[in-house]
Amino acid sequence: MTADTGSLHDDGLLVIALGLVRLAVDRHHRGNTGDINTKSSVTDPVTEVDRDSEQLIVDWLRSNRADDAIIGEEGACDDGISGLTWIVDPLDGTVNYTYGFPAYAVSLAVQRDGETVAAVIHDTALDDQYTATLGGGSFCNGSRLSCSDIDDPAVMLLATGFGYEREQRRRQGAVLAKLIPDVRDIRRAGSAAIDLCHVAAGRVDAYYETGPNVWDVAAGMLIVDEAGGRSRYDHDAKRILASGTPGFAAINALVTTCENTNRADGDTHDGK
Repeated sequence: MTADTGSLHDDGLLVIALGLVRLAVDRHHRGNTGDINTKSSVTDPVTEVDRDSEQLIVDWLRSNRADDAIIGEEGACDDGISGLTWIVDPLDGTVNYTYGFPAYAVSLAVQRDGETVAAVIHDTALDDQYTATLGGGSFCNGSRLSCSDIDDPAVMLLATGFGYEREQRRRQGAVLAKLIPDVRDIRRAGSAAIDLCHVAAGRVDAYYETGPNVWDVAAGMLIVDEAGGRSRYDHDAKRILASGTPGFAAINALVTTCENTNRADGDTHDGK
């Protein structure tokens, strides 16, 4: 990889992002998880693959894009002065990776002045590469993506996920128990980044979860939006909802009703 330290257009940022993601993908393929530690709970693992993959990306950026900001899941946090921010999830779906369950990815978003302008998610297990630039569309392995046009939640296939803490999962499950009678069915892959790619590809109609952090969803949201969908992330509640545009208002209303009912039943938080 070579650095362009000048002003970059979105396509140029995407080229750099593709090279950085490849560094992490290659580290995934080498395996050797090393010592497996935990973060938020005993079911929230972090491996040497997580740390090494992030470090490879961060080292390149610090050497070649020193004025850019970095936000990384495994602790990288650099303030920048260029207006560009690189948001890194080096291994989304770590539990899946450690079990050999084929749903884990590298996720990298580039923001300019707070707006995501380029995104890459590489599904390492299946070797599928999802890309998007602001206004330039979304693609998987070069083929253009398009979200579902279903507008009725009753026939929507909904992706979701759960957190790592016992009480958080209980609350999430309570909301979903209220939600599941009014949707087609629910799928749970274990990677927010891949769930968002599935929305963009029309493999599921919507994705809803409380708990993901910005590095889990930043790249995937652009990929959904550029595939003709809508995504919304509440930073305070850590609530992500994405779907095709025709059904977004309806699924959002249904989910909100279930969340409110859960609060009325005595749960004061839905998933945080």
